[in-house]
Amino acid sequence: MHKWMLKWNLPTLLSRLYLHIIFLVGSMCLACSDRTPEQLAAIMNCSKHERHTRNYDYMEGGDVRIRQLFSATQWFLTIDDYGNISGTQDPTNCYSILEIRTVSEGGVLAIKGVKSQYYISMNKTGVLQGKKTYNENCNFKEEFLENFFNAYSSAKWTKQNGKEMFIALSQKGRPLKGRKTRKESISSHFIPMYCREEEKRTD
Repeated sequence: MHKWMLKWNLPTLLSRLYLHIIFLVGSMCLACSDRTPEQLAAIMNCSKHERHTRNYDYMEGGDVRIRQLFSATQWFLTIDDYGNISGTQDPTNCYSILEIRTVSEGGVLAIKGVKSQYYISMNKTGVLQGKKTYNENCNFKEEFLENFFNAYSSAKWTKQNGKEMFIALSQKGRPLKGRKTRKESISSHFIPMYCREEEKRTD
């Protein structure tokens, strides 16, 4: 009886794993299905996923990464020359190149636009703003999620019920107020994508 159960459960588990892989691959294909060949080439040349080489060392302090943050809602996070935060679907947009710097232990970091030199900050009402000068409102906690995305919550402010407020982009690429965000929502999920700007910085 026990042997029969083992023989039956293994194929079932394998089939479920296969379906999960198919789902993940399909999701990434949908993200790229409406892009031109030039845009796809730019993504391949400019950005590489770092999902399989997660580096936890930077969480101890001092690390700086140059990345693009690609939202699960299919937008690249940008900060322009006026400190406006929004999303773009152009992977070559220079305002989507971000410097992610560790500022203290526990995965607390600051995110700054490389071109605009504005930091992302969140005030106590959950509004995302660009700030030229770094302060505590610019601190965010990075959390690795089970779905291989990351979430970024304010290290200083929370909702009135004590729950975290996250950086999030809506389905239209607009920043959401932190009070309307949840960790479980895909609008709060981002993939840090490796960019050529990082190679230039380390050459």
